[in-house]
Amino acid sequence: MYILGINTATEKSNIILWNDGQTHEVFYSTNFKTYGENLLINLEFLLKMSNWTLNNIDLYCVVTGPGSFTGLRIGAVTVKTLAQIYKKPIVGISYLEGLAYQTVFNGVIGTILPGRKGEIHTGFFENLEKFNNISSEEIYSYQNFTEVVKNLIKERELLLVGSIPEDLKKILPKQVKYAPIVLNSLKGETLVLLGLEKYKKGDFKDYLSLLPDYRQKSSAEVNWIKKYGRTK
Repeated sequence: MYILGINTATEKSNIILWNDGQTHEVFYSTNFKTYGENLLINLEFLLKMSNWTLNNIDLYCVVTGPGSFTGLRIGAVTVKTLAQIYKKPIVGISYLEGLAYQTVFNGVIGTILPGRKGEIHTGFFENLEKFNNISSEEIYSYQNFTEVVKNLIKERELLLVGSIPEDLKKILPKQVKYAPIVLNSLKGETLVLLGLEKYKKGDFKDYLSLLPDYRQKSSAEVNWIKKYGRTK
């Protein structure tokens, strides 16, 4: 099966073409001003390098959230457009779930992505027997997250993975473990393999039903509400 995976949730973005273990991947840094430009340039480069065409693609996998509003929107729009043109299914992936999926640990895996100032996106997972999440993904304040962690480590070991703010580390218990830096960004093959697993279980969407999962309001929405007291 030919799969195209796109992750534009953070400044460390990646695109991967995958077919039965054969991979072509670009991992690159970007910012909110160049998400769209870099995505299309790198996709074109990968297609030329692999000698594949978009006609080859059977399935699209894309990170739908949490992450950068601009990045998620561009990634989703690109995949939705291609899926509409070529009439192919899409699997949406949580960035937090992807981080946990690529991490092996005999305990609880906590995945983290910074949100607004003083807040973090977090999920808790385990993969002792069968990979699964042990609670819904949530947005925590630093203080609330610290309290959850204190309760967790009473019974289980905890490994944190992802972009963990340094000021958060300062208030967390010393028993907390931190993953090696190489695991703190989502790998392209992780995106594809998790997407393929979900696809085989029937967990996929079409171009109309797939939507980005922003989790939080954008800065523009927050400022609008502050100014006008309403969302529209």
